[in-house]
Amino acid sequence: MEFKELPIKVNASGEERKVGFELEFAQVGVDESVQLIIDLYGGTCQKEHRFSQKVVNTRLGDFSVEIDLKLLTEKKYKYIFDKLNIDLEHIQVGGSTLEEKVEDALESMIQKVIPYEVGAPPIPYSQLHLLEPLRRALLEHHAQGTEAFFTNAFGTHINTELPASDPATILRYLRAFLLLYPWLVEKGQTDFARRHMTTFINPYPAEYIALVLPPSYQPDLPQLIEDYHHYNPDRNRPLDLYPLFAHLQEELVNSYTNLGSVKARNTFHYRLPNSRVSDPNWTLAQEWNLWVVIEELAAQPGQIAQLSQEYLRLKKDTLLGFEEKWVKRMNEWHS
Repeated sequence: MEFKELPIKVNASGEERKVGFELEFAQVGVDESVQLIIDLYGGTCQKEHRFSQKVVNTRLGDFSVEIDLKLLTEKKYKYIFDKLNIDLEHIQVGGSTLEEKVEDALESMIQKVIPYEVGAPPIPYSQLHLLEPLRRALLEHHAQGTEAFFTNAFGTHINTELPASDPATILRYLRAFLLLYPWLVEKGQTDFARRHMTTFINPYPAEYIALVLPPSYQPDLPQLIEDYHHYNPDRNRPLDLYPLFAHLQEELVNSYTNLGSVKARNTFHYRLPNSRVSDPNWTLAQEWNLWVVIEELAAQPGQIAQLSQEYLRLKKDTLLGFEEKWVKRMNEWHS
């Protein structure tokens, strides 16, 4: 499957827009993932910690590889042992330290539910096919994805650079996503556990959708951010806008103490797709091409206005089966 073209190909500076991918999976550890990246793209390993490493100076840029849990990447478990005056680093157990033994045990316990994560560097969207060899290598090394086990609530995150950063552009993309969300869930076969058994990709609340879709909603950037935070006080949304907002209004976003660490970047953080790395029929292009549908609608403000009106009217007039009816409407639009 080919990676589709973006309808708006360049950013505000006239450069080709860049995209970064993040893949979550189990069974292929940090060291093995690092070696796969070096074998495919060159570069050298920078080991911050056994569970948090980078591969720098590859032909694509710098990759990150880690287990997605601060308990291990920031060694937060050591607090308990420090309180007991146990020096993990200097107590030998056979040929290893007690610290290594503790980390081995923790890794073994959590790897079924806490994924390893590879973060690819942002590259021009026309070069996204260069990431497919990494996806294939993970498959060949028996990485497990969303579909491998019912607790594997793993995702593929797509971080796409904006064509412009003004509030009107951001609002077009947000509205396009909200209108397409039920359709994206169906087309992408979003995993049941990710949707219903975890909070990672909670849908936007109906009250927020009702605020945003009417054409009369035309906020400036601070108001857009304030409204977003009021209705979405954490980062567990399928389209997370906090990295973008932190890039544009860092002081305002940093004043929200309930968000944790937010890495500022001029991208959308699209978190809806599954990570089906153990499925030989799955490709990154499948998920990218669904994102491009959002791009296509975002580039048509007239269509957004018409569909928003239809969405709100149908929502008001429907007691049961709204999503099914709306998916049918979006299939008509996309056909």
